[in-house]
Amino acid sequence: MVPAARVPVIGDDFHALFETYRISNGSFLDAIVFGWNQGFLAGHLNPVGQAAGAAYHFGAFAFSSAFEISPQYYDVFFGSLFLWLTVAAAASVLTWGLRNAGVRAEVGYWRVFALVAAVTAVTVQLHPWSNDPVTSFGPAGWGSAAIGFWLLALALRSTTPGRRGWGDYVLVGVVALGAVMYYEMLVGMIAGTAVVYLGALLRARARRDSAGAWRAVGMGALGVVAPAVVFVVGRALLAIPADQSNYTGTSLSLGGDALATWWAAMVGALPGGGWPYLFSMLGGQVSLNAKSLIVALLLCGCTALLMYGWRRSSSLTPPATRSAVIPLGAVLVTWALTTATHATTVKYIDEIKVPGQVYLYYGVGVVCVAILISWGIMAWAERIPMAGRPLVLLVIGALLVTQVSLNWRLATESAMAFAPNRTLAGAAITDDGTEQARCDALAGWIERPWPTYYLTVVTTDVQENFESVFGEPFCDDPVVIARVEELVG
Repeated sequence: MVPAARVPVIGDDFHALFETYRISNGSFLDAIVFGWNQGFLAGHLNPVGQAAGAAYHFGAFAFSSAFEISPQYYDVFFGSLFLWLTVAAAASVLTWGLRNAGVRAEVGYWRVFALVAAVTAVTVQLHPWSNDPVTSFGPAGWGSAAIGFWLLALALRSTTPGRRGWGDYVLVGVVALGAVMYYEMLVGMIAGTAVVYLGALLRARARRDSAGAWRAVGMGALGVVAPAVVFVVGRALLAIPADQSNYTGTSLSLGGDALATWWAAMVGALPGGGWPYLFSMLGGQVSLNAKSLIVALLLCGCTALLMYGWRRSSSLTPPATRSAVIPLGAVLVTWALTTATHATTVKYIDEIKVPGQVYLYYGVGVVCVAILISWGIMAWAERIPMAGRPLVLLVIGALLVTQVSLNWRLATESAMAFAPNRTLAGAAITDDGTEQARCDALAGWIERPWPTYYLTVVTTDVQENFESVFGEPFCDDPVVIARVEELVG
């Protein structure tokens, strides 16, 4: 998150930063109601997620204007928190996956967490020319991923051989229903849990474990069937069709184009998968600077310490058994179908053509890859001869230096491109500056090639919010106002 922290609030987050507070008239409860109602528009059925997103964006403006600090600090803090929760949930998936697969050694959670976090840090990429969940869309991107991975971890925990009790039923049912109403992408992660329940059922039948079989059936009914019914029936009865709002992000389109988009999206989640496109957008080369080198060396040092600590710890090798297929299959299906929830829609078929162009599924995909790589490391690390381990560290170091340097340059490009966002947001949350400074910030921002609807709502909301909070106009300069009116038509 170090390079990503340099990127200002952008895209829909920047728009919603001002809109949510203005529409709710400064009322947190009204913001949640507004978000909940938005969850039934444009073919969506995600009122829980929209309400959470509205609360998040309301809080961004309310907190920033109350303490008169840049909303970028709020955005970076919660973005880091959502990412941490995602990695924590992924570590839980791997921990319970190992136990579910029959690992006999003690599986320490924090040991697994360190491994998954390290792999994620080494492989995550920035994508400033796309709808990138790494630098924006916090509640919908990393927030959705965290919920989905916790749900998958609950599925693996609840079906671990010998586990009993009713508490798992309640947790799985509640989280699954909440997930399917949080964001449509989580349907793919619920499909991943279906693999767990099906695998647990087949394993229990093979072992003639009737209690385990019925438990798998019950979990599947609550964790897969019930959410599926809510999703299908809810969309049919409650959601306003996408064609009535000209939004194509929920309009399905199957065929060769969808398959090509899906393949590009899957490859883009692999380590270095987006490099050809990302390097080409930077002119084919990335220079190494002191700051990115320091970050890369720190990560290399942490990786070396992790390798040293892992070697000194007790063996934790996943068994090559049929039970291992359950967690591995679940992660693969989660990755593939979560990606498909976007790759099979008209909007993203048009926008995603090559690896490196992404949408919110990337947050799930890159962490699924981190889980699979972590599993492979545990399975093969002890087979690497001592003499070959320095070579492995060198390869990891080369990957780290390249990826960190690339991310740093991409973050710099994004920070420069959206510098007017930082200036306008900073001026809009404090009355310490002069009106002339605020007008200059607005005048600079409106000259960027924004879509007309975006320009209209941001300029209107900035003016209304500022006057509502600070009791004076944001900008009354007739020249600037006339230019705004000219641009919005």
